[in-house]
Amino acid sequence: MSNRIRYLVTNLFRIRPEDNVPASVAKNFRHNAIINTLDVSFFFMADSFWNINTIMPVFAATLTDNPFLIGLMPAIVNAGWFLPQIFIASKVTHTQKILPLSIRLGALERIPYVLFPFLALAIPNIGKSTALILLILLTTWRGIAGGMSALPWQEVMARVIPISHRGRFFGFSRVFGQGAGILGSIISGVILAKLSYPHNYALGFGIAVIIQWLSYACYIQNREPELEQVNPPASNTELSKPKRISIDFSMFGRVLKKDTNFRLYLIARSISFIGNMATAFIAVYAIKTFHLPDEQAAVFTGVILASGVLGYAFWGAVGDRIGPKKIMVLSFICWFVALLVAIFSKNVWFYYLVFALFGLYQSGVGVGDSMLIMELSDESLRPTYLGLGRTLTGSFLLLAPVLAGLLVGRFDYTVMFIVSAFFIAIATLLMTRVKDVPRRR
Repeated sequence: MSNRIRYLVTNLFRIRPEDNVPASVAKNFRHNAIINTLDVSFFFMADSFWNINTIMPVFAATLTDNPFLIGLMPAIVNAGWFLPQIFIASKVTHTQKILPLSIRLGALERIPYVLFPFLALAIPNIGKSTALILLILLTTWRGIAGGMSALPWQEVMARVIPISHRGRFFGFSRVFGQGAGILGSIISGVILAKLSYPHNYALGFGIAVIIQWLSYACYIQNREPELEQVNPPASNTELSKPKRISIDFSMFGRVLKKDTNFRLYLIARSISFIGNMATAFIAVYAIKTFHLPDEQAAVFTGVILASGVLGYAFWGAVGDRIGPKKIMVLSFICWFVALLVAIFSKNVWFYYLVFALFGLYQSGVGVGDSMLIMELSDESLRPTYLGLGRTLTGSFLLLAPVLAGLLVGRFDYTVMFIVSAFFIAIATLLMTRVKDVPRRR
């Protein structure tokens, strides 16, 4: 077994001449792959203590019964991660070294998490209504700060991980990340069960803060390759003029007008986000319907992470052969089936399949979308495509909880699950028509 693992790791890091990897990237690939795997592992472990699809909605449900406000938790984080990226695209495009910028924004991203333990401890003194307002504000900060750091982080990954190895890297690193997340969810479940509210949440959040800064300590060890200037200045006069960093709307317009494949991706991804409206409610629905304690949310998180381990291993293994478009399509199908299970489940044991399939879906999108958005354009336009792709589609993440809350309030959870399945089915059909870079057989 140890020989097989050693062979797997060696093959993962092996760069062959036919891979056509630049020497500056190949030189530090092994180092960068290892430290980014450690970064992902610690980050995923921390995330299991405040998972946005299980722990945080259940935590919000202790403060309010309003389905719209509960559904707002993942929507704020996900939309916050997507929306700001267009505003930083030009800066990333005109920055020769991305890593220093990414490190500064990565620190900013982690600051709101430090306040979560104090918020939980303050609930008895400030009341649930005030705590809910502060939770929404901190969650908004969490989302926007994550979005500001997301584009530089993606550009760093695109520079240090060659296209020939991205599928296996994203899969391999997230297998370790999911494994660390499972350990975190076990610890979180014990804490939630053994300690009284709200000290259980406060301790879990506090442990996660420490782990998350360990991920930061790993990430800053990246070695960014030296890149040749793609578009050198035409004259010394241009060199002497400082380049003004702004939002290049004319460039965005030209991209959207000319690139039909990119427009198709944007439409498919946007509709899939509306189909994601049910993600905020799968844990809350189970706890209310089957009369489960709050600590069950940690168990659900563990199921998601465990299936994600299998998912990342599978998607990572096949990603560099079948390409990211097919991964996205198969992932959407997993979520569609999960919604059908949610609709027809009559007991909690069958309902566990929802979280297992959601883990496969989440891992597939994590690998597939990370790869796909990086290869829809050439290298010089990659930050522009990343910014456009994230921001224009991310706005639909804010629409989803509004629609979900209206459906739950006016009808019930089942109707909301049905509508969510309808949108993800449309997104699946559209995604099959998107073209990615052809892979070797």
